[in-house]
Amino acid sequence: MGVGTTLPSARRALDRAAAGFILVLLGVGSLFLWVGIPFGLLWSFGRITDSWNGHFLMSVLLIPIAMALFAPALFWLNGLYLRVTRVLSDDDEDAERRQRGPLEMFLYAGMLMALVALCVWFFGYAHNPPGIIW
Repeated sequence: MGVGTTLPSARRALDRAAAGFILVLLGVGSLFLWVGIPFGLLWSFGRITDSWNGHFLMSVLLIPIAMALFAPALFWLNGLYLRVTRVLSDDDEDAERRQRGPLEMFLYAGMLMALVALCVWFFGYAHNPPGIIW
């Protein structure tokens, strides 16, 4: 055996460990996309301005932009997972568009968790802010 070669079983174990780590990153990243970015930006907008209109305008404009800027990292991780698991070869770039990988499932699960968290917060903990009468 050469210096740079590894046993096939050791290589497969490393690939499985790397694939598992990438799956964890995809799960955390999808939760961050649906929960972390909106919560973090809403909290920071609340610290920046006292104006309800300013807070609303920043939220409507900047949260979708931040989510769109974070999404390519998840797509890259999905492609990396597909290459590590050898679903895709390194030179097959067009096939990556056809292969879905685990990202779609993680995005759906993250969206459902975010919706459940929103409903729990809205119906369980939210209250009218002082000075606003509906």
